[in-house]
Amino acid sequence: MSWTDERPPWLPPLPSPNRGRIRIVVGMTMVVACMLGILVVAFLGETLSMYTWWPLATGLALLMSGLLSRRRMP
Repeated sequence: MSWTDERPPWLPPLPSPNRGRIRIVVGMTMVVACMLGILVVAFLGETLSMYTWWPLATGLALLMSGLLSRRRMP
């Protein structure tokens, strides 16, 4: 048995490696879907509704919060 097998009690617990992953995936999905929808509408020459920006803003907020939660130290 090596001295590296046990974690010293004075060390803080390690954060989860999956912290914020769900928010990042959902945020990226919303941003990509909105951008593709905006490109399709622009290609067809239609008028873009202002309600299209709400899912985009929500996706960006989820993406930013997921990325910032990964950066935060416990």
